[in-house]
Amino acid sequence: MKYRHLLFDLDGTLFDYDKAERVSIRKTFEDFSVEYSDSFLREYRKVNKKIWLDYESGQITQKELKTERFRRLGEVLELDIQPELFGKLYLENLSGERSLLPGVIALLEGLSNDKVKMYLITNGLKDVQRGRLSGSEITQYFSDIFISEEIGAAKPDKAIFDVAFLRMGDPKREEVVIIGDSLTSDILGGSEYGIDTCWMNPGEVKNGSGIIPTYEIKGLSELKHILS
Repeated sequence: MKYRHLLFDLDGTLFDYDKAERVSIRKTFEDFSVEYSDSFLREYRKVNKKIWLDYESGQITQKELKTERFRRLGEVLELDIQPELFGKLYLENLSGERSLLPGVIALLEGLSNDKVKMYLITNGLKDVQRGRLSGSEITQYFSDIFISEEIGAAKPDKAIFDVAFLRMGDPKREEVVIIGDSLTSDILGGSEYGIDTCWMNPGEVKNGSGIIPTYEIKGLSELKHILS
């Protein structure tokens, strides 16, 4: 196998983040005794996508993000949702959501027999990701876990890759590939660091970003073929 070190993103790549987000937003509004509407999730996703891009570009800290996204959501929905408390309850709900995308266990089990080392590299929040992983069957397959909030830098920043490579034993870059669903964090970060990239694109979204992955897949079942 060409690659000896596999860096996996977590949300939207291994965990079913769409489902986790959907369930957690509904639960949190119910915790606040607010009659829920599906439009709340649509508006939240718009706000959240924008604020995570702000975070990736260094315009906002992860600590600020936790509250600010719900302050903005409250403005959009014209609801007083107490953003600090809402954010805290949302993260508690999210940390309990561990649904996996199809084929994850089969893939990891197969790769674990191929003499490769696998790692997680995520921009997710520390308490959420540690909570979810502590109760997930996938944790056993990974040699190390790199979480942006713990490291102090987020993909696509070079600094998170510097820490990852140091803890991985400084492997040759041609032996490393990153697999993720985000062009702006996973693929851009990997490309700028000089490693190969694999874009997980199940919706076959048109890529007009100018960020070009080494590989593109629709599902995890395609990954084994690429790696071998």
